[in-house]
Amino acid sequence: MFSDNKGQASAEFIFITLIAMIVIGSLVGVIGSNQAKTQMGDVGSATIMGQKIAETINTVYINGNGYSITMNLSTLNQGMNSTAYPFAFSATISNSTGTGIVTINTSPNVNVNLIPTKINGTSNLSNNGVYTVKNVNGTVQIS
Repeated sequence: MFSDNKGQASAEFIFITLIAMIVIGSLVGVIGSNQAKTQMGDVGSATIMGQKIAETINTVYINGNGYSITMNLSTLNQGMNSTAYPFAFSATISNSTGTGIVTINTSPNVNVNLIPTKINGTSNLSNNGVYTVKNVNGTVQIS
């Protein structure tokens, strides 16, 4: 290959370099695609957690005064957490816009609407917390 005087070695080197660049380029595309799928999976998991939290709060509100549920977020989180793809989240509950909203703080944030607008108590929930959600005269109390 290197003993050729007519430029054959240069042409082979350019051809090999081109093939190597195509292979490396395709690998970069595959890695980027897998990373995008992982991020979409995180958004899906965050949406599920937001809906579970909203379902608990809405159920307590609909069932009336005195009804309560113990919400164990670590149990809910175990189904979405794995060694290869750990899933951790924090949730914020607010009613500043006139409607109740559960926001799961991920990238991007996921919002789930609530039925009750009167929510008191703990507004920041962690993925390993155990919370009592109780209806006190139409106001949802989270502790």
